[in-house]
Amino acid sequence: MIKNIRKIFLLALGICCLHISKGQVHVRPTGPQEWLIKKNYYASYLLLKDPVLTQELVDSKPIAKVLEKRFERFAMSTDCRDLSCYLNAFKWQDGEIDLLAEQLAEQLGHDKKLEQLVQSTLIPSMTYGLLQHETAKSYFKKALQQDLKAMNYVVDVYAGGKKPNYPQIDSISFDVKRPAYLHLLDDVRQDILKDIPTSKTAFFMTMMTAVRLLEVNERWDAAQLEPLIELENKKAYEAVKSIDFASYPYSLLLTLGAGPEVYGQPISPGGMLRARMAARSYFEKLAPFIVLSGGKVHPYKTRFIEAIEMKKYLIEVMGVPEKAILIDPHARHTTTNLRNTARILLNYGFPKDKWAIVNSSKAHIDAVEKMGDRCMRELGYVPYSLGKRISDVIIEFKAKEEAYTIDPDEPLDP
Repeated sequence: MIKNIRKIFLLALGICCLHISKGQVHVRPTGPQEWLIKKNYYASYLLLKDPVLTQELVDSKPIAKVLEKRFERFAMSTDCRDLSCYLNAFKWQDGEIDLLAEQLAEQLGHDKKLEQLVQSTLIPSMTYGLLQHETAKSYFKKALQQDLKAMNYVVDVYAGGKKPNYPQIDSISFDVKRPAYLHLLDDVRQDILKDIPTSKTAFFMTMMTAVRLLEVNERWDAAQLEPLIELENKKAYEAVKSIDFASYPYSLLLTLGAGPEVYGQPISPGGMLRARMAARSYFEKLAPFIVLSGGKVHPYKTRFIEAIEMKKYLIEVMGVPEKAILIDPHARHTTTNLRNTARILLNYGFPKDKWAIVNSSKAHIDAVEKMGDRCMRELGYVPYSLGKRISDVIIEFKAKEEAYTIDPDEPLDP
């Protein structure tokens, strides 16, 4: 029975190419949908990638009962006549979140495979913060609660029209007051029921709803151009392995994006000037690599990725070799320019004891110098340490491991 459920579930979600053997979960995403899930809901993603383990966990009576009611509430949305009805069907209820997180975490001491997953994969990922004085159980519970609440946040914003943190660039694509909008939500409902046909897989019902809502809003930004290491960043990633970092004062130079104000403009005047600054520093051998950071941000629903357009400018206009350029095509704010570059520093093999530098306009670097409080408000941590300011337009920084932490209310770049 479990094997049949597993087959249906994998086929429905389009992930039938999983490679699971000897109790190990291979967590590599197989396409943009999985990249989106992995980046936003990592704990749930690990369970998604091991459906046998997940089925064992949700077969416990308390969890099965919650999922039966949850599935029934979603299935009954066929009779919805207003927006609030759909939102109620699509979202987890607070009591369900707490109960599921508690019950799943409770099984940690009784299921060796789950314990191995949490101890060997989830906690070392640092995606829910660094493990301080928490137990593995409390860390896993915290992770699940964050995931389920983050799914609800996507439903509120991209189905309900709630204002996101930055409404001018991240808002819903639809007028939720139009009667025709309810037909779209009904189509989403029908699609999810094809993916999640029974309560046996209802643990992933809100997750798949959130993913589908992001898709119809054209907001799969978190997955764009992935896997970066094998695509856009491949040449530079390979070059990192052989570079003599001792020959350079700094490990890399981060160049902050400057989004256009005119729709249809690929690169702004500010973006050109910052790219020129970066090229100058590169040819002066301040650092062997340039990181260009900026996603599809300005203006609202632009089709251009800042980092890609700045990369084109560096190669075609300034003559910087592609093997010296890394991109972060996801960041939407200065805080995440630094955070995402910190992740690159930590993941790509850069020397941890060497300073990196960031360049931009004088006003922008002034803001970076004072950005710690903003990071705490928006991210909950500061993902970098600042060093000295070596000019009006350049300041030193180092990556901190806190940078791995997922930001649950920024689904376009978590």
